[in-house]
Amino acid sequence: MAVPDREEAGRILAGRRLPAGIVRHSEGVARVAVAAARLVAAAGVPLDVRVVEAAALLHDIDKPRTRASGEPHGEVGARMLEAMGFGELAAAVSSHPVSCLLDEDRFPRGWEPVIVSLADKHVEQAFLTIDERLDSMAERYPEYREEIEAARRPAHALESELAEVAGLDVEEVVRRLRKAWEAGATG
Repeated sequence: MAVPDREEAGRILAGRRLPAGIVRHSEGVARVAVAAARLVAAAGVPLDVRVVEAAALLHDIDKPRTRASGEPHGEVGARMLEAMGFGELAAAVSSHPVSCLLDEDRFPRGWEPVIVSLADKHVEQAFLTIDERLDSMAERYPEYREEIEAARRPAHALESELAEVAGLDVEEVVRRLRKAWEAGATG
């Protein structure tokens, strides 16, 4: 299957004419996801960093549509990418929403989806800890507060799993991911 490189994924993102906040978020998620993927790859775990980067950059391409239609966020984006010939990105895109952490069928499985989901839980318009990001989401979407709170434990479990595989403690992983976000945010 085809995987768009960073430039092509950037053209796809730009072509969607998304709000600037979604683009900034997506670019930040991609930087953080690539850093996380490199930590996992350095530990000898096979994964495709190109899939991680492209899926992270394009994970929210369906957001305006799903906000307007009520269709399931992530699933619509996955179908959009499949229709473009990028089915390799579908699993990571469809399983990134916080609600997927509570859904056995949509839970992120495999390193590429796990990393995209985790990066999304660290980036808003700035780099945040998982708790800060979930707190912010609960404040913005109080009607989903209970589900967001329930997602806290599995989000932390995925982060702990990544840290363990990378041979680092969680604090060091978060420090390295923050540094990756900051490097692109200032440049």
